[in-house]
Amino acid sequence: MCRDKDNYHSVSVRNYAFSKLGALTNKVIPGTSLSRAKVVEKLINDSFNSLNSKSEAINEVRQQKQKI
Repeated sequence: MCRDKDNYHSVSVRNYAFSKLGALTNKVIPGTSLSRAKVVEKLINDSFNSLNSKSEAINEVRQQKQKI
C-alpha cells in the first residue's frame, strides 16, 4: 500500500496495453522480473533520457552553426 501519497500517482491504461505490460515484466531486464510499476517507470525514464539526449544534441548543432 502507498504510504506517502505525495510520491505516487495512478495511471489508467487500456486492457490490451495492460496485457502487454505484463509480458514486459520479464523482458525489460532479461533474467529479472520487475513489477508492472517498475516496468512503466523504466520505460518512461529510458524514453525521457533518449528524447532529452537527442534534444541536447540538436541544441549543440544549432549552437555550433550560430558560432560560424
